[in-house]
Formats: sequence, C-alpha cells, structure tokens
Amino acid sequence: MFVRSRQLDQLKDSISDSSIKVIYGVRRGGKTTLLEQFRSYLRRQGIAGERIIYYDFDHAINSHLLDPNTISQEIKKKLTAGKTTFVFLDELEKLPDYSVLIGRLVKMKSVDLYVTSSSMKIKALADMYCCHYIYLGPLSFQEYLAYHHYEATLNNLYHYLNSGGFPFAQDIRSHSSIQNYFEDVINTIIVNSFLQKGALCNPSLARQLAVFLANQTGQFTNVSQAVTALQDNQIKVSNKTLSAYLTLLQDSFLFAPCQELNRRTGKAKTTNVQYFPVDSCLHWILTNHHGALSETNLTTVVFNELRNRGYQVFTACSDRHPVTFIARRNGQQHFFQFNFSILSAAAYQQATDGLRHVPNKYPKTLIIAKPGDLTWTESHEDFKVISLIEWLMEK
Repeated sequence: MFVRSRQLDQLKDSISDSSIKVIYGVRRGGKTTLLEQFRSYLRRQGIAGERIIYYDFDHAINSHLLDPNTISQEIKKKLTAGKTTFVFLDELEKLPDYSVLIGRLVKMKSVDLYVTSSSMKIKALADMYCCHYIYLGPLSFQEYLAYHHYEATLNNLYHYLNSGGFPFAQDIRSHSSIQNYFEDVINTIIVNSFLQKGALCNPSLARQLAVFLANQTGQFTNVSQAVTALQDNQIKVSNKTLSAYLTLLQDSFLFAPCQELNRRTGKAKTTNVQYFPVDSCLHWILTNHHGALSETNLTTVVFNELRNRGYQVFTACSDRHPVTFIARRNGQQHFFQFNFSILSAAAYQQATDGLRHVPNKYPKTLIIAKPGDLTWTESHEDFKVISLIEWLMEK
C-alpha cells in the first residue's frame, strides 16, 4: 500500500490538537486509504481499538446513520471515559446536515475528530470551527516515480501524463483500460455531485462542459464563452444553468479554477478564469488527445504541483508584464514563470520580462521543461532558474 508520506506526517503532527482535521480532494484520490494508514499508525502507538471509531458514509451499510442525532448518540456511547477517542468520518458530505453532527462532536472534549470530503463545500466548516485542512490530490510526479520505482526523466513524465496520478490507476497497463477507468471516475464524480445537491442531473451537459474546459485548459474563459461553444454544437443551455454546472465541476475537484490576481490590490478577479483538470490524464480522456509533452499539459502539471505543495494559485497572464503563476502560501507570494523551451536570447528576454518587473522582496522562479535551454540564462538574474524535472523533484 503506497504511503502519502507528507499528508500522513501532517496527520501525525496534529494528533490531539484542538482542530478538526479535514482531508479533502477529488473522489478516488486516496483519502480513505490515508485514513486507514493513519489508524494503523495509531494502533502501532498503542491506541486501543475501542478508542478508534470509523464511519464510511459512502457505504450503504451506514445508511441508517444518515441522521446526525442517531450517529452522535452512538458515538457518545462508544467514548472511553478519561481518554481521547479518535473519530473518523469518511465522505462526510454524504451526511445531511453534517454541521449539526460536527457541532455536537466538538463539544465532546475527549474527541479528536478527523473527516474527509470530496466536496469543496467542506471548507465552510472553517467559518464555524478551528480546522486543519489537508489537500489530497492525485499522486504528484514525485509520488508517481516512487510508486513505480522510476527515474526522474522526461520520458517518465510523458508516461505520467498518460497514466495519471489516481492511485488505483497505477497498476492498469493498457490505454483502453485506463480510458475505461477514468471514464468511470468522471461519470461517478458527476453523478455523485448532483446526488449530493439533490438536483436533477443532465450528465451529457456536464460532460460537454468538462470537454469544453479541457479544450480550454490554461486559457481565460467564462460562462458566456462556454454557452456559445455549446450552442455552436446544438446544445441549448442558459448562462444560469451552465454556471451551476461549472460550480459543480469545481466543487467536486474535477477542475480547479485559477483566477487572475490584481497585483496592485491583491484581489482576485471573478471573471475570465483559467481552468485546469485535477489530473493530467483527464485532459486526454476528455479531449481524446494523448498527453504529449506540450506546454499546455506541462503547465497543468506545474499548476497541480503548486496546489499539492499547499499554495493558492493565481495567474497574471493579462498583466503588462505577465507571469505564469502567482502562488500564495502562509502570507508569502511566490512568482513562477514556466516555458516549455527558450530557443534564443530574444525569447529568453521576453519570457523573463514578467519576473524582472516583480519586486525583489518576492521569491521568483523560472522553470524550463527542456534542460538544454538553460544555456540562455544569465548569472546575474535575481530569480531562480531550474529545469522542470528538477523542480518537480524538490522536497
């Protein structure tokens, strides 16, 4: 069983603190497995089994517990007097009125609470309680290499683009089987998202919107553009309806938005957003183009890697001096420029213009996919220059 070491260490470090530990991310990304590994760790530390309580709300066997009153009473009866009890609630968003249950559990002083969710809406808990959020996406390139015991090469990055980072897809060998697996992933995410909302679902429309976003990866787009594109394909839909479907695809982590940041005000613009699929393989599944080592596909890898490292990611592409990404973490901004290749001194000057206009108080990094192009760099620059492979392998 592959261990997601960074996230597991975060759980270990948060044992018995006062926060609710929230592991969130796309379905089938490994959240349940991470909880299983953490429970095994607790048992190895001598925690008795009766002090570890686990509920999987994605499982039909727990359908009788979908009432907050019922489950809170059941948990209360299982608590061990005078000792901390570790309570795990897997796929919490399946529980109607789950905030009621959380409110009751946080009042039980001896409960150390861990929850997972496949819905972005779980982050609303932060408005009411102290939460420690841990994002768990598909395997990063570094984790992919560790899983398969591969070397860090562009050739293996190509394979990563075509097999993706979903843990349960790692042992699938044929392209057709991978395609079938990811088709099932996409359909499951879409259907479960609508069931969670209690709304009628038009899977075909949701799928067409996902295809549109995949084809627009890394480009600014908005609801009106999507409506026009679908109407050109004889699919009639209103802006309001498509906006709701777009929210659904984001809330379920199938696509992640990258808003443009106004560098003067520090605020993100709500219109004209770039969207990136949560996993590299989803792009070729939706567009029917295998994951070549293209600038678009590799920019998606960079975006998702930044998210895996805990950054909130923005773009400033329409700025007078654009950079690919502005990443914010712990109040610190970091500027990243990514280029597939830089073939001349003039191209180098153009590619790095945005970084030169960023104040030196901010860390800045130029990432280049083809290592041979690093010969164009200049030693006196005030930004870090690194090949994509090296950057992806950073600890």
